[in-house]
Parts: sequence; C-alpha cells; structure tokens
Amino acid sequence: MLALTLTVALVAAPAQLPDYSVPGPQLAGYSTVTVVRPNGTSFGARLVYPATSAGLNAPFDPSAGPYPAISFGHGFVQPPSAYQGTLEHLASWGYVVIASESQGSIFPSHQGLANDMRLCLDWLELRNADANSVLFANVDTAAFGLSGHSMGAGCSLLAAAADPRVRAVANLAAAQTNPSASAAAATVTCPIALISGSQDTITPLASHGQLMYDAALAPKLLPVIEGGWHCGFVDNPALGGFGCDSGALPKPAQLALARRWLTTVFELYLRGDSSVWSAVWGEGMARDPQIATSFEPFARITPFAQRLPALPGADAVFDFTLHNSASTPQAFTLGADQSLFPFSLSQTQVGPLAPGASVQLQLTVSIPAGQTPVLERFTLWAQRDLDAGTRCYGLRGVRVP
Repeated sequence: MLALTLTVALVAAPAQLPDYSVPGPQLAGYSTVTVVRPNGTSFGARLVYPATSAGLNAPFDPSAGPYPAISFGHGFVQPPSAYQGTLEHLASWGYVVIASESQGSIFPSHQGLANDMRLCLDWLELRNADANSVLFANVDTAAFGLSGHSMGAGCSLLAAAADPRVRAVANLAAAQTNPSASAAAATVTCPIALISGSQDTITPLASHGQLMYDAALAPKLLPVIEGGWHCGFVDNPALGGFGCDSGALPKPAQLALARRWLTTVFELYLRGDSSVWSAVWGEGMARDPQIATSFEPFARITPFAQRLPALPGADAVFDFTLHNSASTPQAFTLGADQSLFPFSLSQTQVGPLAPGASVQLQLTVSIPAGQTPVLERFTLWAQRDLDAGTRCYGLRGVRVP
C-alpha cells in the first residue's frame, strides 16, 4: 500500500517542566479509614488526599478532581506514617493515596498485603460511587497506580499481576517476596518503574530490583539513584531506625529524587501528561547525572542518531526503521519535538506491528529559502498507542551551511 506523506506542524521546544522533587500546589490532609475484606474482617488504612488545609482530618479539596489514585505498600514492620512525607508529596500534586496498615507484624503475609492493596482500590471505587462520601465522583477510577517500599514494593508487583485496573507501578527498593515478585513482574502488563539505590545493603540491587527488572515485560525502567540506600527512602523509620543501613547520599536529597521519579511516572501514566515523557523515557532521563536508568520501552528507532547537511530551500530526508521489540503486537504514533523547521513523516500512525516486526519510514525536514547557517537538533519519537505514554526516541540533526 502506498503510504501517504503527512505534514506535521512546527513543534516548539517543550515548556520547562515543574519541579516534581518539591511539593506541588495543593495542601495534603490525611485520615484513617477502615477497609472491609470479603470475609468480613477489616484493616485500617491511611488515606492522604488534596485538602483545603493541611493535617489530620483536614477537609477534602474537590476543586481539581477527579484525582488519580495510588495504593501504597509499606515496608517490613514499617507503618504508613513512616512514609508520610512521600504520601503527602503525591497528594500535593493531585493524587489520592491510600496505604494499608495491615501486615505490619514480624511475620507478615506478602500475598495478604498485596490483596489488601487491591482492596484499598476497591474501597476507593466504592467511595467514588457513594453520594454520601466526600470522595463521591472525585476519584478517577480509570487511573489507578501502585507503589510501595521494600516489602510493599514487592507486593505492589504481586497486586499488579492480578489487577487489570492498574495502569502503572512505580515503587522504591523493591524486595523479593513469597510468592515471588520477580515471577509476578513477568506477568505485569502495565509499565513498571523499579526505583532503587546503588548502595542498598538490605535489598541489594543485584538480588532484588535487577532480577525483577530482568524478568519484567516491557515497558520497564530501573532508575538507580547513585549513593542511594534502603532506608533513605523512608521518612521516619520505625524502631528508631534499628536495622537500617546508610549510604553516601543525604536522605533529603534521596527523597527528593525518589519523589520526583514517582511523580513523573504517575503524571505520564495516570494523568496522561505527555510533556513529562522525556523525563521518563527520553533525553531528560538519559542525561540525569544523579540517576543511572536501565530501560526497555517496547520499540527501537534505528539508526539512533543521524545528522544531514541541507541547503536553504531544500529538504533533508532521513530514512529510519521502527522495530517492535515487545512480545505483543503494538500500534504507534510518531512525531518529533524541538524542530525549528517544518517536517513531514511518511506515516504518523503505524501498526499494529507483530512482535519482532519492523517498518521502514522516512522523515523529511524542509529548510526555508534564505535560512542562515545553523545546526539544528531535534528528537524523533514513536509512542505506544496502548498507554499513550511510553516512547522510544532517536536524535536527528540538520546542518545548514
């Protein structure tokens, strides 16, 4: 079939992103709620939410709702209050966060915590449908995420493997669980970000996060904070920090980096904000000096980088290949960012491509007559239509003499 050439309007450089490492524009309130299991037993959970004032039992702020929601799993013998700063950080950026208080003993059930994390999402669905609840019509039940630390992070993978409502998992220093978090990761179909620390001695990367990453399906990320440590992800560890490790990075710096990553991942996948994609999958992520990230989006653009000469009034034509490296058929939307010049793509919609399949494509950049000498670089990308957030990218450049 003859491919149409589709002209793409000039794309300006993206606006400066908000600083997601600091609290957002909303205040955070919190309260304790009761979640009832199907067998009639119950457990407490900490609910943290956008509020009109800060603190315990503060009034809920519906002004920017409905809000995406995140279920958070605590670490071994750590109560949700140990992560209060991180939970409030997410609430300040417009998320409802619920953290189960169950399985806090020295003999926890990992599967039990995973089940309770899913029940917390059920609780939010019920409150969203209840006209007598302050959360009525204020939870975006199509935008659920999972998070957690250590044991709770491993349990977030167990929960995601069993829950198709979950659109993204972003967790901290994930620990192997029983049943296996690595085995669960191999069946999770939503994007996974396993945020880790390079100096973690409690859940060392090589035997925990790395194994989960290796097992997981694409799209997946393994952001490793340089100098980060296990308890550096905890605001106020229980037992006075007994049994905690330490690392080179000061805790406030580590918490800021972790919160930035959590927020950007959830902004991309739960809120659908495509302006943050580069910080998660693109050059912004790859050039971060504080975090080394392994990543596998689902596809590749080859060659990765190209630079061509072009004369004023002429075209620069880039031939490239898009490969589907996922294990399932994928459809893609293509585009480019930060180009000073008008450009066109031989196709802006591709697929579904079969696993392992490729397609040859062409990008044409038109240089205006009278253009003065310039070296212009821009980013070519292919976005996975399934989640409208995951992108692979390649770099292109035009040199006008």
